[in-house]
Parts: sequence; C-alpha cells; structure tokens
Amino acid sequence: MKSEILHSSITTKIGPFSFAVQDGLVIEATFGAISRLKSEGRKVRSIPQVSTQLKRYFAGNLRALDSIKVAEFGSPFHRKVMRAMRKIRPGDLASYGDLAKQAGKARASRAVGSACSRNPIPLIVPCHRVVRSDGSLGRYGYGVKAKKWLLEFEGALENRLK
Repeated sequence: MKSEILHSSITTKIGPFSFAVQDGLVIEATFGAISRLKSEGRKVRSIPQVSTQLKRYFAGNLRALDSIKVAEFGSPFHRKVMRAMRKIRPGDLASYGDLAKQAGKARASRAVGSACSRNPIPLIVPCHRVVRSDGSLGRYGYGVKAKKWLLEFEGALENRLK
C-alpha cells in the first residue's frame, strides 16, 4: 500500500519550485506554485530528503540532485530516456539524438523530444540539459529563458562556447 503524497516547495532565483513525494520518491515537480501539481497531496513546509538537496543545488552544489530518488513513469522507452537524462551531468549537454541512441532507438529523436516534453519531474530529471543536434536550446516547458538560466547556472553554455 502506498503512503500519503506530500507537497512542498522551495524558493529559487527563478521562482518557486514545487514537488510531490510519495514513499521517498519524487513523483512530480514543477516550476511554479504547489497548485500547479496534478497530484492530490498534503502540503508540508519541507520534505527534508528532497528540500535540502534542492536548496544545495541552488546554492551551487550542482551534483546535489543526483541523490534524489524519483519514480519512473511511462512506456519502457520513456523510462529509458528518463534514466539517460539523469546521467547528463551538470555543465554537460546532450542532443535528442544522443538520448535516442542511449535508449536503444537511434532514429527516435522526435520520440525523445516527446518524452522530454512529458517529463513529470523537471530539473531533477534534467530535460533542460537536452538540446537540438545543431546546439540550439530548443524548447522548454517553463520557457527558454528558464532553460537558459539553468544552463548558465550549471556552466553548460560557457562550456559549449569553448
């Protein structure tokens, strides 16, 4: 039997970041208010194992998100894409084609784009680190401005220009 879903949020330089946790796994996240979460849950001030790591990330410990456990959703291909995204390190970028190859379907870059757009756990599953094969940023569900801010914060755009 699954336990209760808890909702919490932290304040970041690009606005609130809200998330839902069940059984120790982040099941959903969004840039914006808790009311944007789709799951029904009880609002709490903090969920220590997640809130602390998110605050560490925004304080500059870019690897802090690695220890946050997430639930996996979607088709087997979608889950492979999510796992591949989690392997993209801060400061690095991957193309939709790169992720398609890692997920075992080299010609499925559009399907990767679809998986990224449906990512229920942005930031922690870092779809913002996925760019077009020509190096342009592409889209982001929270706006290109937020994607650019995150990539600059992580040093990825600086690294790309070297």
